[in-house]
Amino acid sequence: MKSLTCLYLFAALTLPLQPARAQEKTPDKTKAEQHAKSPIAVKVHLLFTEMDGDKKIVSLPYSFLVMVEERNNGRFSTSVRTGVRVPVEVDGKDEKTTYMDVGANIDCGVHYDEDDKFRVLLNFDRSGLYPNKSEDGERLVNQPNGQPLVRQFRTTNDVLLKDGQTSDLIQSTDPLSGHTLKVSVTINVQK
Repeated sequence: MKSLTCLYLFAALTLPLQPARAQEKTPDKTKAEQHAKSPIAVKVHLLFTEMDGDKKIVSLPYSFLVMVEERNNGRFSTSVRTGVRVPVEVDGKDEKTTYMDVGANIDCGVHYDEDDKFRVLLNFDRSGLYPNKSEDGERLVNQPNGQPLVRQFRTTNDVLLKDGQTSDLIQSTDPLSGHTLKVSVTINVQK
């Protein structure tokens, strides 16, 4: 009987401690884990600019939404293709025509990183026909066989940005015209 009383007394004393243990805080999840659970949309603003010295020749903006990926595996979740198909004559006795894509190709993926930063993975490919400005006006620069010259600009970038931040990704010089080509990117988290 004495041991049964001790058992009841022990149970009565330790039972109130059980809810206190259940209410202990669990360790906080990292911000990356919290963001991985809730989908986040990020608006990406890409700006391609061509300059002739201080004179702006062209400024082409591109904007699109990207869903933030859980894993930083290099996957592109958004693709943009815009442009025209230009006819090009194929040399040969049959004189066949083929078509070449001219315009912009963009592949973009966004992943959440630590410290409220987002890793933006970007492939940007832009092609265009070379214009030739003369006294007669603007015409395309052609090769000796009559085919147009096509300018190609490609870049692959991996950059860390905070919400609202802009980064100049690349600045390059066109070898034929001497024009400066720039690409900048801005991200805005959609609320």
